[in-house]
Amino acid sequence: MSETRLFTARPLSKQQARKDLKDAFRVYLSSTSLAGLRIQTESICTLRQGDGPPQTVIAWYASENIQSTVVQISRTLQDCYDIKIGEKVSLTRAEGSLENIDLVTLVDSSDPEKIAKHGSISENDRSHWEWALEEKLLRCGCLTTGLGFELELKGQLRSFRVVNIHSQNPHSSHTLFQFTEASKVSLGPVTERIEAKSSGIAVQSAGLGGLSRQIDDINEILSDFNIDPRRPAMPSFYEKTRGILLYGPKGTGKTSLLAQIEKAGWNQTFKIDMSTLGRSINEGELKLRNIFQEAARSNPSVIIIDQLEFIAPKRASIESQSLASVLCENLDAIRNTSILVVAATRNPNQVDDALRTPHRLGTEIEIQVPTAQDRAEILHAIRGPVSAGLTDGIVELLAEKTHGYVGADIFALLQLVCRKARRRELSGRNSTAISVNLIDPYSWHHGGSIDDESAISLEIQEEDILLSLQEIRPTAMREVFLETPKVRWSDIGGQHDIKKRLQQAVERPLKYPQRMKRLNVKSKKGVLLYGPPGCSKTLMVKALATEAGLNFLAVKGAEILSMYVGESERSLREIFRKARAARPSIVFFDEIDAIAARRSSSSGGVNLLTTLLNEMDGIEELRNVLVIAATNKPDVLDPALMRPGRLDNILYIGPPDFEARREILRIWANMSVVNPEVDLDKLASLTEGHSGAEIVSICETAGDAALDDEEETQQEQDVQWKHFEYALAQVRRQITDTVIQEYERWREGQR
Repeated sequence: MSETRLFTARPLSKQQARKDLKDAFRVYLSSTSLAGLRIQTESICTLRQGDGPPQTVIAWYASENIQSTVVQISRTLQDCYDIKIGEKVSLTRAEGSLENIDLVTLVDSSDPEKIAKHGSISENDRSHWEWALEEKLLRCGCLTTGLGFELELKGQLRSFRVVNIHSQNPHSSHTLFQFTEASKVSLGPVTERIEAKSSGIAVQSAGLGGLSRQIDDINEILSDFNIDPRRPAMPSFYEKTRGILLYGPKGTGKTSLLAQIEKAGWNQTFKIDMSTLGRSINEGELKLRNIFQEAARSNPSVIIIDQLEFIAPKRASIESQSLASVLCENLDAIRNTSILVVAATRNPNQVDDALRTPHRLGTEIEIQVPTAQDRAEILHAIRGPVSAGLTDGIVELLAEKTHGYVGADIFALLQLVCRKARRRELSGRNSTAISVNLIDPYSWHHGGSIDDESAISLEIQEEDILLSLQEIRPTAMREVFLETPKVRWSDIGGQHDIKKRLQQAVERPLKYPQRMKRLNVKSKKGVLLYGPPGCSKTLMVKALATEAGLNFLAVKGAEILSMYVGESERSLREIFRKARAARPSIVFFDEIDAIAARRSSSSGGVNLLTTLLNEMDGIEELRNVLVIAATNKPDVLDPALMRPGRLDNILYIGPPDFEARREILRIWANMSVVNPEVDLDKLASLTEGHSGAEIVSICETAGDAALDDEEETQQEQDVQWKHFEYALAQVRRQITDTVIQEYERWREGQR
C-alpha cells in the first residue's frame, strides 16, 4: 500500500514559476519526501485537503533546498484546487496514468470591459483562436476543468477558462488529463462563458456574530463582481464600487470582517499595512503602485488595508507625510476594473478627505457597538455548536449584562468566566449550577484537538459571570478610571415616584424599543434633578447606574473648567465620545450650574455651554446615552438647556416626607445596633423638614454619642433614645421654608 503523508503548502519562488503553465500541476518535493512516498519525478499523485475531494497532481523533484514537511505548488494549482498557502495537504501515490483528451471546451472569460472594447469572438475568428489555443494547451500539457489563462492574438489579450473535458475514458478517477497533438479545442457559446465567469464572490457569515446587516451591504457590492444571467443588466452609466471604508470602535470586528472579505473567493488578495510599505515614504509609494499593478493582472482581486488612518492620515500641514495621494491616484486608475479596495479605520475623520469621495472609498459602513441581540449572536458565533459551548441560558444572561461590550470584550469575558468556574470547581465548592461541556480554555490558544475523554465538565454559575464582569470592563471604558457605584434602590428611603420615573427613562429604550417605535415615542435624552442640598440627588443617580448595569461616567461641573482656551470644550467633547463608544451609558453632571449658567453679554463659559448643547442635541444624534444633571441652583441654568430634546425631564427632589424619613431611619437602624425602645416613628416626626443627609447625620451623631458612653463605661452600648435627643440638638435643620418656597416658585415658572 502506498504511503500517505501531510505537507504544508508553500508557493513556488519567482525563479521556478513559468509562464507557459508547464509547471502548473506539479508539486515540488524534497528527495527525502519522494523516497518516503515511494515515488519518482513525474509520478501521478493524489492530493487532498482534509476531508476534501481527491485532486490529481504530478510529483516533481524540487531543485531548491526545501524541508521534508513542505510541498511547493504553483499559483495556478492554488486557484484550480482552491488551496491556501500554509494549509495542510496530504499526498499519496496514485495508480494508473493520465487519460488523453479528445475534446476540451473553453469559454472566453475576459472582463466585460475587454469584451466591450474588442467585442465577442466572431464566427470568422473562432477558428483562428481555436488554433492558437491548441498550441497554448499543447505547451501546457496537463489540463483540468476550471483552468484559466490569457492568450494574445491580433493585439487582443483575452482570458479563457476550461469548462469541459472529454477523454477516452469518461470514468477516470483522475482530475487531470493529458492534452496531445490529437486533442481538439472548441470555443463554447456565450451562455457558457457567462456561467463560467460567475465565480460566486461573497462574504460568508460563519464565525461572525452581530454583523449580518454589514455583511448584506458588502455582498450587495460584491455582486458587481459576479455575472449572473438571472439578474437584470445594469445601465451603461453604472460603475462598480471601487472602495469600501469600514469604521467603528476598536474590538467591534473590523479586522475579522476584513479576513472574511479576503476569503470571499477572489482570484488573488493583497494586504497593505505599515509593515508592508516600509519606513520611507518613497518606498511606500513604490510598493503601493506595484500592489495595484499586480492586482490588475489577476482580476477579480481585492486589496485589504487595515488601520487606514496610519497609512493615509489627514494632513495637518503641507510637510505631513501621507500616502493618500498615491492611493487616490491608484483608485482613480482602477475605474471599471474588477478590483475592490476595502479599508478599515477606527475614526474616519482621521483619514484624508480626498479618499472619502464617491468615486474612491465611496461606500462607508459603520460597525457599531453591538446591541443585546448582536451580543447574543456574537456569543453564539464564539461558542460554535451547542454541545461544545455555553447553554442558551448563559448566553442570554451574558448578552443582557454586557452593555457597551464589543466582540473582543465578550471573548475576553468568556475566557475569564471559564477560569473562574474552573477555580471554583477545583476549590471544592459544590452548588446548583448551569452545566456545560467546555474544553479547557487554555487549550483554545494552541489550536490542538482534545478528544472527548479529556474534556473538562464545568459548572458555570451566575456568580462566575458577575465576578468576571467586575474585572473585564468594556474597551471604551478602560481609559475611564471610575469605580461603578455600589448603591441600590433599597439603600435610599422614600422618593418612590422619582425612582420609577428614572427607571422608565433608562429601561424603556433597552427593554421595549419596538413598543416605543410603534407609538412613535423617542427615548429621553436628559433628566434634570433639582432640589435642596442633601436630598439624595447624587445618591439616586448612583443607584440608577448600579441597578441598570449601564456604563457610568460621572462628571463634576467644576472639574471640566480649565484656564486654557478650548481645553474645557475638548474635555467635554471627550466625555461624550467615550459615552457614545460605551453605549448604552449614563453621563452624570453633578453641579451642572458650574458649566451651564444663563448666558449674558458679560458671562464666561459661553463656548462650553454651546458645546454641551451641541453634544446633547446637535448634528450628531445622541443615541442610547442618557444625560442626567443635578443642581441646587436651577434658577441660574440657561433656558436652552431645558428645552425638549435636552434636559426636558425635570424632576424635583425635595425634603423627604414622613414615610420617607421613617424608611431612612429604618435602613440606618438595620445596619446598626439600636435599642428596641427607640421609637423610629416619633423620631421621624421630630425630623420634619430635614433633608435625607441631615437625617443620616443625626443617626451618625447618635452613634458617636453611644461610642463616647462605651469608652467611658468600658461596656458595649447600643444607640438609645438619649443619644438621638443629643443628636437632634446638635444637627440643625438647614432647609428653611423660604428655601422651599424659592424652589416651588421656580417650578411654577417652568410650567
